[in-house]
Amino acid sequence: MKLLIVEDNLPLAELTAELLHSHDRQAQQIEAITLASDLKTAILCLPAHDAVLCDGSFPLSHNSRFVLEEWDVVRQEAHRRGIHFVLYSGSVRALECARETNTIALAKPTSSEEIYATLTGFTQPMTHGAY
Repeated sequence: MKLLIVEDNLPLAELTAELLHSHDRQAQQIEAITLASDLKTAILCLPAHDAVLCDGSFPLSHNSRFVLEEWDVVRQEAHRRGIHFVLYSGSVRALECARETNTIALAKPTSSEEIYATLTGFTQPMTHGAY
């Protein structure tokens, strides 16, 4: 699996990637992890990935001062392309919206084991609704 992590907090994104690689040492299900810190980069990188772990709010572009809840733009584009999507957010509003759209969502903070299990649980082709 090629994973895209969309997270504007670079140290958190790097730590998450490192922990996921650590959990994956034996199974070797994660081929590569790419980090994107803004909406523009996320949309550009998305087509080359099988799954996305997406924060609930992040800037529109690298130099943007505006932090918006644009995760749904990433979710819709991932869905359109058949890419698995997991919201990983501390925003109660984003988590509620995810539940309303049957989107897989993990509340921050969540253990790296749970994130890994959720991401590697995509053994069937993507279907509508929650897993």
